[in-house]
Amino acid sequence: MKNELLAKYILGEVNMKEGQRVEQWLEESEDHQREFRQLKRRIELGSKRYKYGVFAPRQAIQKVKFPAKAYHLRILQVAATIIVLISSVLWVWNKSSLQETVLLSRTGKMKAFYLPDSSHVTLTGDSRLTYDSQFGKTNRELSLRGKAFFRVKQDSSKPFIVETSLIQVEVLGTFFQVIAEKLQAEVFVEKGRVKITTQDKKQESVLETGMSVKYGKKDGELMISTKEDKGEIQILKFDNAPLSEVIETLNEYYSCHVTLPANYATLRITVVFKEVSLEEAIEIINRTLDIQLTI
Repeated sequence: MKNELLAKYILGEVNMKEGQRVEQWLEESEDHQREFRQLKRRIELGSKRYKYGVFAPRQAIQKVKFPAKAYHLRILQVAATIIVLISSVLWVWNKSSLQETVLLSRTGKMKAFYLPDSSHVTLTGDSRLTYDSQFGKTNRELSLRGKAFFRVKQDSSKPFIVETSLIQVEVLGTFFQVIAEKLQAEVFVEKGRVKITTQDKKQESVLETGMSVKYGKKDGELMISTKEDKGEIQILKFDNAPLSEVIETLNEYYSCHVTLPANYATLRITVVFKEVSLEEAIEIINRTLDIQLTI
């Protein structure tokens, strides 16, 4: 991995694809992580020692006195690396950067958010969603790690695109679920249409209502499946979650309005909904908690 790209990542100057590339590289080995930490310390040191407008890289290199020829090339390489790193530090102080927003949910928790374009997303489990300050203005591109349910506001002038480490999801409809893991990605379309493209650009497919796709890093194939019952939920998992969050998710998922009585507000539930209708999901909740929710 080039130091220039790592320096941009440390300084928050990478785009989503570059950031994913660095993060994937870091996950490959402890040596990569050690190299990254060393580089980060050097950049932090440079940022403390130099101020904008004081350090001139071109003048500095002219003042370097090189010893014997045997060391000449090596010193040039080291000097060039230092100049690139310090110049990157100065650059970040004199720029109008794109600020990044990160949305998080923790294991066993679900969190719902409205995005700047009024689209709605629910994160579940240990998930992370990232977008820049131009989201909703000049683009609608996000980066996802984990699991998310999306209800997308239509805007044909700005495609809604979800990037994962394995696939890209371009929204042509409204309501879908994405599971983005390290070795596998899955997409379920509840309503509308989405376009799936592998990150190597070798495979793509359009999914419609009720269809789903799995893509594994090991087999490298888009596996498409369809469902006879277009109104069934795919997979929802709750681990000791407040019943209020479960009902909120079901309401968002089915665009319905199930009301939770106040005396049920403190209840919690661990449950997995797999290929069930809304009526069946409510019946499962009622049997599990011995209550009487109605639709």
